[in-house]
Amino acid sequence: MMAQSLLLPGAEAPRAGSYGTRAVAVVYMALGAVLVGTYVWGLLTLNAEFPASGGAQTLWGRIADPGNEWLMGIYYTSIGSAAIGFLPSLAYAFCIAPKLSRDLVNKICGSLAVFFVTECFWLPMCVAYLESPSAAVYTLIRLQLAVSGICGLSWFYFKVLAVPDEVAATVSAPLRLSAKAGTTIFVLHCAILDAIVWPPFFHK
Repeated sequence: MMAQSLLLPGAEAPRAGSYGTRAVAVVYMALGAVLVGTYVWGLLTLNAEFPASGGAQTLWGRIADPGNEWLMGIYYTSIGSAAIGFLPSLAYAFCIAPKLSRDLVNKICGSLAVFFVTECFWLPMCVAYLESPSAAVYTLIRLQLAVSGICGLSWFYFKVLAVPDEVAATVSAPLRLSAKAGTTIFVLHCAILDAIVWPPFFHK
């Protein structure tokens, strides 16, 4: 039967079914909403505490300095592309999760869950650092971004490279390709621009 041919990503475990759908909903949407909530709180807090310094714009650090417009342009383009790309990535996850093994669903959703949870500390730590700059808080920010970047790369591997071809083929080519592209852009932004490029510009 066709259904039986989709049971395994290289093994003989049953498909995740509704468990996969629930896992995607909880991690991608619920945890994602919590993360967005920390962003909203952080931006509002910075606007309230540092109005004379540009409010939330202080997060850019020296990236916002004259002469760095090219880098700011890269960031704006990357952030916009990552945000838009997350939408087909979400839709793709809902399509494939029920057809994957629980193990692979857990790896995809688990790595993204750890990414979201660790990212929830980013803006609160940035606010604390801007309020009272210290080497300890800056180090914690860098460690958090490193862990988040590694988790993002793990999510990319499990989501883009580890999904069996026969499962990926059940999704339309436009959605499949846009989801993989969106996932790639999202992860590269977090692992390179956020974790490596941004911190030195933010450091005081």
